[in-house]
Amino acid sequence: MERETDLSNRLVTLIRWSPLACLSLVLACSTDATPKTKPVAAPAVEQKAPMREAPPEEPLPAMTASPSFSMVDAGSGHSCGVAESAELFCWGRNDQGQLGDSGSTEQALPVPVGEGLKWRAVSAGGAHSCGLTTDGAAYCWGASIAGQLGSDTLGTIPEPYRIQKAPPFVKISAGEKHSCALTADEKLYCWGENLHGELGLSVFSYFSPAVQVAPQLTWGYVSAGFHDSCAITVEGKLYCWGFNNGGALGVEAEDQCEMDDAPGLCALPLRQPADSLRFMTVATGSTHSCAITTVGVLYCWGANDHGQLGSGFREPRGPTAVMGDARYVAVSAGRDFTCALTKGGVAQCWGADDEGQLAGRAADATVPAPVAGTTKFVALSSGSAHSCALSADHTVYCWGSNADGQLGTGGKKRSFAPAKLMFATRNHP
Repeated sequence: MERETDLSNRLVTLIRWSPLACLSLVLACSTDATPKTKPVAAPAVEQKAPMREAPPEEPLPAMTASPSFSMVDAGSGHSCGVAESAELFCWGRNDQGQLGDSGSTEQALPVPVGEGLKWRAVSAGGAHSCGLTTDGAAYCWGASIAGQLGSDTLGTIPEPYRIQKAPPFVKISAGEKHSCALTADEKLYCWGENLHGELGLSVFSYFSPAVQVAPQLTWGYVSAGFHDSCAITVEGKLYCWGFNNGGALGVEAEDQCEMDDAPGLCALPLRQPADSLRFMTVATGSTHSCAITTVGVLYCWGANDHGQLGSGFREPRGPTAVMGDARYVAVSAGRDFTCALTKGGVAQCWGADDEGQLAGRAADATVPAPVAGTTKFVALSSGSAHSCALSADHTVYCWGSNADGQLGTGGKKRSFAPAKLMFATRNHP
């Protein structure tokens, strides 16, 4: 015991005075038999870059539901409608003054047009619009590069311009770069671009003011299209003329057209092959057309790459009845899609659906399909990639593309279902 105490004292003295000995002692006394390895660095903590927040969306203005409307019409990237108060409103793209508000700024909510005038009808075209007042005076506004406003002015006219030397009209239709209208005595006039024979004249040029089309016939309906026109006589006979792009005129062989220098240009009204049928309304799209017979059967013809003819196929065809047993009262042809109303007020659409044009589908459709919701409609109109319709209670609904605010919802999000037209509180009549 005494010997062990002496050894301990010596060890304490050695450690106290020799740090080197202390280190040697610790290493010598280690009992860890594990092979020595290099120290492993602790895993680095990932330094995440701060998340960049999306810029806040521009706040929507104070809005309220729209008043009652008597009609609505969809153009290429804008829309217009006449309220039951006979006031006119437009919304959407406005780069060419097509809204008629004296400016060039797009509007996602309706703005008044031609204040002080009383309006009966309106038609929204490519980059221009035309309307009729209650006394039959025709006004147009927007792009004026081809005489489509009935004016010799080149450029734009961003507010309603009254067409000179024109008779009173009861119906009007604005196409891509031309316009047409009907008088009370059933005469047809057109003005604007005629480079493809869309005015029904054999001289390919521009015409302003209006010129009479086929004066030997009496007309009951007209639709000005992309580079063509179609109209129906009071007897129900259907004629089309202009550029036969994709078979939009309803003829398959070029030798069936009254042609001039360029193939496929039918400069004079051409009756459709189905001469035994009688029609009541017609709609011209970008490369296809559709018409409804007096008994409600819907026929379409022309390009069909997206199923816009409603035939169940994608091959181009001449006049072919749309699949199904529905009876129709209205039809409108857009860019590669078609929408129509059944006698029961159900809106159906078919064809291209890349922007929600079919309102409820998620892909192209080759046969008619009802739009989303249960709203019953009494009128509709289709533009390039959107549609607007008037419900039974005279409320305007729109769906499809909204890149320029053409749905009139206050924002620019496209809609896959009918969305109510809204008004800025300050502009509510």
